Amino acid sequence: MKVTTIYFSATYTTKRVVEAIAENLSNEVARYDITNDSATDLVEIAADELLVVGVPVYAGRVPAMAVERLRRFRGNNTPAVAVAVYGNRHYDDAVLELHDIVSECGFRTVAAGAFIAQHSIFPKVGASRPDAEDFADIKAFAKRVSELLTGNFGEISLPGNRPYKVPGGIPIWPTASRRCTACGLCARLCPTGAIDPASPKGVDKTRCIKCGRCVAVCPTKSRRFYGIKYSLAAARFNSTFTTRRANEVWYADGK
Repeated sequence: MKVTTIYFSATYTTKRVVEAIAENLSNEVARYDITNDSATDLVEIAADELLVVGVPVYAGRVPAMAVERLRRFRGNNTPAVAVAVYGNRHYDDAVLELHDIVSECGFRTVAAGAFIAQHSIFPKVGASRPDAEDFADIKAFAKRVSELLTGNFGEISLPGNRPYKVPGGIPIWPTASRRCTACGLCARLCPTGAIDPASPKGVDKTRCIKCGRCVAVCPTKSRRFYGIKYSLAAARFNSTFTTRRANEVWYADGK
């Protein structure tokens, strides 16, 4: 079976999870990285293929930019695996929201998962995840998906609420330290264009979605979240969410 992967992955952890699932399902994989892809042409995915779609969880929701970019993909009652990747706090309504999005686009959710990765704003939380234990969970998840696809499957029941939670946020944004060489890599790779190539040390707060892409790609490690507000928030977050959370998975009823 051909597998198509679609992922929004600013810090590359969602990509790692989605690719690991796909590689355990098929040797024929088509890939769409929508993190920096603003294309609008429709992409049709056939009924006899499988979609594996992954997004990070931002404040308990699917990133609005990812929602917009996912809507150009169309299925024909095509089976789909919906994957939310989050930083050890909670996925809230994101798994359900992602399922609803792919359903609206013509896909049927055969399975869904909420997998842990290092938090993109508070990196001490979920540090080094996904790790070997997580990838073992991913392998087992893919095996069960493969088994379900050999027969008929019914509806899937997922946690979450409609209407979805209103996303919140802390007024903090990533900026650069004196080590910044103004190489411009962060500006080129920012999904929202929130960094001016001519002045890359700052950030346009009206456009920044705090995805952490600029922090992840900075070659001098100068770009980070800074400031008193960040330090206070990090202390609270780190003390509250250090306990290791387990990955969670759900499957269609198989009827």
